[in-house]
Amino acid sequence: MKSPKVIIEPTVWKNITAEVAKWAIKGKEKSSSPLECVFYPLTAISLRKEQPLTPFDTINLADIEQFSVGSVFIPPEKYANYTAYSASFSSENETENTMQEVFTKAIEQEIKLQPQLYFLCPGHSHPFAVGTTSPSSTDIEHHMRPYKRKNEELLGFRFSLALIIVQEPSQNDAVVKSVYNQYAWRACCFALDENEKVQNLGFAEIANSNQYFTPFYQSRQGNTWESLQKAFLADRLIEHERWPGGWTSFLIKDNPENATLVMLPPKFPSQQAIKQSISLVTKQVGKAEFWNCGRAYKNYNLGEVNNARYVRPR
Repeated sequence: MKSPKVIIEPTVWKNITAEVAKWAIKGKEKSSSPLECVFYPLTAISLRKEQPLTPFDTINLADIEQFSVGSVFIPPEKYANYTAYSASFSSENETENTMQEVFTKAIEQEIKLQPQLYFLCPGHSHPFAVGTTSPSSTDIEHHMRPYKRKNEELLGFRFSLALIIVQEPSQNDAVVKSVYNQYAWRACCFALDENEKVQNLGFAEIANSNQYFTPFYQSRQGNTWESLQKAFLADRLIEHERWPGGWTSFLIKDNPENATLVMLPPKFPSQQAIKQSISLVTKQVGKAEFWNCGRAYKNYNLGEVNNARYVRPR
């Protein structure tokens, strides 16, 4: 199996390495041993096959062509409980739930701005390691395995991704030279696959990626179109939701017994919408199928999803 490639955006890498170096230097100054730290990378996914990644898919590690780290959340320093060989969080003046809420809100806000990003697992540093490293048993049992199971339950992703930052061999002991020396570090990449086996993905490449875009509903046209559709549907609209990856769903009542679920992809209408019938009585679902009315969003009328006039794509 060819391993997925891991790319980290240069600005994101600069933020990660600044945090890693900061704690490494603090440890050096206090006790001569660099301190570990934790960061929360947010990652876009591209598949090997030319197909949209839908919320219904079950994805294995072998299906992934590339992980693209497009953002990162750096935990507030007041919660840091870092040592030379471990990294955790605690709070003297707040409850654990309050602390968790701070983390959750920050990550949710970033994903709201860039819905194609996913939080797959925390990353951390091994500042004592030079050139390479590997996940410890604690890393696997307390981070990679729980997040793999959480990803599978919530996203359909049967894997987790772990980034571990180590010293770059060519920059010997550069941690003491500059907090912003991003070339002093490298990212070792590991994944826990569907069989819960650790896979070494090699080193991350620091480069710009083309995996980031504005979902249709965040565009001016998309926002206006959605508002008009909801007004036309009125009380026929049972539910309108946002999904991971930039998808949007409309659950539309056809009659007292049946409804149609319409899923709009993030690149709608250049990517086809998906529709699926649902029984409001038995909750059984029909087969999902593509709904193609062309490449113009104005050709789509959610109020006539089951008897729409199909337009030839131009």
